[in-house]
Amino acid sequence: MKILQNSFNQYLNKNYFFEKKPNIAVAVSGGPDSMCLIHLLKNWINLNRGNLVALIIDHQLRKESKEESYLIKKYLLKNKISTKILKINEKLVIKKNMKEARENRYEKLIKYCNRKNIFHLFLAHHYDDNIETFLIRKLSGSNFQGLRGMQYKSINNSIQILRPLLSHTKKEILEFNLKNKIFYLNDPSNLNIKYTRVAIRNFLNKNKIFHKKIKKDFEKIEKYYPIYLQMVYEIFNKIIIKINNKNILIESDRFFKQNKEIQIKIIEIIYKFLMPKRESIRSRKIYNLLENLLCKKIVKANLGGIDIKKDHFSINFGP
Repeated sequence: MKILQNSFNQYLNKNYFFEKKPNIAVAVSGGPDSMCLIHLLKNWINLNRGNLVALIIDHQLRKESKEESYLIKKYLLKNKISTKILKINEKLVIKKNMKEARENRYEKLIKYCNRKNIFHLFLAHHYDDNIETFLIRKLSGSNFQGLRGMQYKSINNSIQILRPLLSHTKKEILEFNLKNKIFYLNDPSNLNIKYTRVAIRNFLNKNKIFHKKIKKDFEKIEKYYPIYLQMVYEIFNKIIIKINNKNILIESDRFFKQNKEIQIKIIEIIYKFLMPKRESIRSRKIYNLLENLLCKKIVKANLGGIDIKKDHFSINFGP
């Protein structure tokens, strides 16, 4: 499906909620994906008379990163796009891997948006990114919930994270850039197979039949996840004894009769309800908690700021 400006505008207006004059930020790496997105959003924001700022992250992982950041900033300013370079503190660059870079990047972006009262942060992830993420998670043994791809819309610390290019492939993005003569840089780390994602990408590109199968598996997960989630909520509603904005009390016997994956999802739901501004809790932490709850008849525990008390008949969750 070709990327068209009018279709993109219609998609944003139909699927996302914005202020009358939107105030948005876009994470820009300078690569083809984010430069495609900033181009599309510039045209959309002009129609809506809003404000847009491009946020360039200098990870300081490579000596060229500073020069590249200023090169991208110069190009964007020339195209009348407000731009801010956010530098990662060198003290936070320890492991120098993609996971660390991603965590530092998100923290910096979210803090900036909160400070400037920007409630919408756009990211340029696309369909191929989701396929790679799905395979990485599958290989690491993720549960059904974990196999889901990145979502078009999510919330992080009160900021709406938007990924409007998830239905488009890398090929479509490159075609759009070529047609519209959009400038971008190629990050050499995207060719370094020491990074898991790059190795996965190379493998998928060389194994077309397997690539096709992985796409089908991913699309099945996306199709059936809403049904799974509905089932979990139905079970959750049946085991609730009491619920308010400070406490949730559930029946312990009926809870522990569910399979482990459903138990984990129920606790994720409880955590999100009681701690809406916090990031989602990791499944591994929940799994460890469940092991403790199951082993002891009476137990007290804490999960990311929530106090948990279990007796013979119930489990109480409260911040």
